[in-house]
Amino acid sequence: MKTTIKDYYKILGIEKTASVEEIKRSYRRLAKELHPDRNPDPDAEERFKEINEAYHVLVDEERRAEYDRILKSGDESKYRDFLEYIQEFIESIVKGEKTKKRRPRKGQDIRMKLPLSLEESAFGGEKEIEYDRWIDCPVCEGMGVKGEPEKVKCHVCDGKGRRVSGIFSFPRPCSVCKGKGYIIKNPCPTCYGRGRVTQRSKILVNIPPETYDGEVLKVPEKGHFGYFGGKSGDLYLRVMVKEHPTFKVINSQDLLMEKVISFPMAVLGGMIRVPTLEGKEIEVFVQPGTESGATKVVPEQGLPKNGRRGNLVISFRIGVPKNISAKERKLIEKLARLMNEEGVNYSDSVFDKLKNKLSRGS
Repeated sequence: MKTTIKDYYKILGIEKTASVEEIKRSYRRLAKELHPDRNPDPDAEERFKEINEAYHVLVDEERRAEYDRILKSGDESKYRDFLEYIQEFIESIVKGEKTKKRRPRKGQDIRMKLPLSLEESAFGGEKEIEYDRWIDCPVCEGMGVKGEPEKVKCHVCDGKGRRVSGIFSFPRPCSVCKGKGYIIKNPCPTCYGRGRVTQRSKILVNIPPETYDGEVLKVPEKGHFGYFGGKSGDLYLRVMVKEHPTFKVINSQDLLMEKVISFPMAVLGGMIRVPTLEGKEIEVFVQPGTESGATKVVPEQGLPKNGRRGNLVISFRIGVPKNISAKERKLIEKLARLMNEEGVNYSDSVFDKLKNKLSRGS
């Protein structure tokens, strides 16, 4: 389940060109309708959270500009980081109370694509992957401050952490102190008070055999670090099998490959060698009189699945040489005459004599 980028404009029912006043007007209307104290509908609280999330982003000029860039690019990774940035504030709105105690919480999951070769997909193995994840800031150990926090009373809410809007009859968390009632004067200079930084991580992932396109692998506790000592989230990897230079998957388990054979081999038949998915070679018999486009099925050389293997389907193509020696030309002409081929461009044809004469300039 990937992190879908929410359309905050649709959530508030406004156009992307909406002014700040239009955003506030739409939010006020929806907030009155969906506030949990007034709306007993079980879905109202979730929708209330969504409109607050949308409002908090769009009403601020800088946050709105950043969100618009993410929405336009469709970058889900940046959106996840963006959500991380506003998450605590949104939660304080939904709870409608100050956060006095930081309880451990599980970190967010990470979802990403895992490109695999056809061989890795079929036979499994270990694969090293590299990705970014949020971890506790090593300087402040996730606290957001270095040393003892220097708290000053929030001048906007007068330390209450909540404000009663003139429009609403219910209090809302203060947007300046995010419901805490105070502001930290000495935030950590490394994480800027967030308590978290991104880290490039490398891990070895075990790929089970028969892991095919579209399947999802779960790596427990390799997502973003938990909050305040909570468990890390999980890492979900969606398999994407890359195109193979030799084989094409058909009929779910069969492999199709093209093999170029010479004209003599096509006419007379014989043994050829073809590669397998394991990287080996096997001998295959070519029937005499094989035409271009003909196929041959080699059993149990396809993809493994549920205890059995598919087939290898070889499609033959007769190769025609572009450049031949004089000796080869004489032999081919001799064969053509034996076969009574008409219209062939023989060396002693009128056309060839004229061409040779023109090339000599005489």
